Amino acid sequence: MREEGQLLRGEDPIGSQAAFAERWVSVQPGVELRVMEWHPEATGAPPLVFVAGWVSVLEGWRPLLEVLVRRRPVLYIETREKRSARIDRSRLRSTEFALPRLAADLAAVAETFDVDGRRAVWFGSSMGANAILEGLKGSALPARAAFLIGPNAIFRFPWWSPPILRLPSASYAVAKRFAIWYLRNFRVDAVREPDQMRRYERTLNAAEPLRLKLSARAVRGYSVWPGLESVAVPVAIAYAASDRLHGEAEARSIAASLPRGIAVECPSNTYMHCADVARELDEFISGLR
Repeated sequence: MREEGQLLRGEDPIGSQAAFAERWVSVQPGVELRVMEWHPEATGAPPLVFVAGWVSVLEGWRPLLEVLVRRRPVLYIETREKRSARIDRSRLRSTEFALPRLAADLAAVAETFDVDGRRAVWFGSSMGANAILEGLKGSALPARAAFLIGPNAIFRFPWWSPPILRLPSASYAVAKRFAIWYLRNFRVDAVREPDQMRRYERTLNAAEPLRLKLSARAVRGYSVWPGLESVAVPVAIAYAASDRLHGEAEARSIAASLPRGIAVECPSNTYMHCADVARELDEFISGLR
C-alpha cells in the first residue's frame, strides 16, 4: 500500500517546468528520508530512480537533472548519511549506515512510491551506485535496468584515515581541510577537471560530520563481489580513465561479473557528472530488450 507521508509541494530546487513535489518517507522507525519527484506533462519514457553518491548535494547534479526531468519522471532519493535525513539519536551508530541498510531504505522508498519494476531504471553514482547494486542482488529492488557511475569494488581509505575517524565530530573542520588537500593533490586531477574538484569540495562542506564519520566506518571492509551473479537485470557501469577515485579496471571487472553487465567508457570524471552523460543513459535505455 502506498503511504503518502508528509507531502510538501514547495519550490522546485532546479526550477524545471515539470510538476514537482517532495516528501519525507519513513524507511525504518526513527528514520525518514527526503525524496523528490518530477513529472513532465507528457512523456512515455521509463521513469528514473536517482540515487546520488556519498553525502553529495542535489545542486551538484542540477545540470543533469534539468535535462532528465524534461524527458521522463524522476524520483530522487537522498540517502540517510545526508544532512536532510531525519534520524533519531538511537539510530546514530555505524551499523545503521552499512550498504545493505541503505539498500533496504531504497526498497522501502520504492514500495512507498509504487515503483514499477517492469519499467523503472535506477541511476546511481559512487556509494549510491553501490546501494543500488546491493538492492539488485536477489532482485530486492523493482527494476527494469540500472545505469551506475563509478561503483566501488571496495572503499579505500588512506593510511591516515583511521585516527581521523576516531576524532570527535567537533574536529571535522580540521579533518575536512586535510581531506580536501589530499583529494586535490593525490586523488583528483584538479587541473584538468576543476569542476569535479569543486564538486567534492562542495560535498565535504555540506556533510553532517557525525553521519559522515559513521558512514565511513560502516563501509570499511565492504566488498561488492559477493552476490553480483544474482543481479538479473541489465546494468551499465560507466567509468572514465581519469577517475582516480573509482578505478577503470575495477569498473570493467564489475561489469564483466554481472550476468547482463556492460561497461560504458566516458571521456572524463566531469563528463559522468554533468548533463552530457544523459546521452549514454538514453542510448543504454533505448537498447534494452
